[in-house]
Amino acid sequence: MTQTEIAGQQYRMNKLSPLSQFHVSRRIAPVLPTLIPIFVKLTKDASVSKDLIGLAELLTPFMDYLAGLSDEDGEFILNSCLAVVQREHMGNWTLVWNTQSKVCMFEDMDLGVMVMLTLQVMQDSLSKFINTVFTAQMSGEKLSPTMIADSFLNSAIPTAI
Repeated sequence: MTQTEIAGQQYRMNKLSPLSQFHVSRRIAPVLPTLIPIFVKLTKDASVSKDLIGLAELLTPFMDYLAGLSDEDGEFILNSCLAVVQREHMGNWTLVWNTQSKVCMFEDMDLGVMVMLTLQVMQDSLSKFINTVFTAQMSGEKLSPTMIADSFLNSAIPTAI
């Protein structure tokens, strides 16, 4: 579980289920080369979320990709990722997303916050898979089904707390 602060609010993110990891990764596969720099920047510099100009520059290629997504794929990614996010509210942790109604539970959460949370969930849930793809791309190595399966298996196994 990861915890972060965005726009003065505390959020907790669980990992996606293995099935959701599979389906989200299928939908983001075409944009992985664009997402990798975003994940690297977010990992190295958590304060990037406070730098609006830097954040806009970082997210521009991702937003271009989102613009080309079908409504169904875009909603699936947001629905899946936001479904595992909680926000501290009045001393309790409350889910931010109603998966049945596909509605945000907090009126003050805008698309920018939702996208940042979605990226964080994808980073936490898919980082081993993305790392495998990135490493293979950088080394010129061809991805084998075994490499892909291993990265999914390693991403899906929860670590002891």
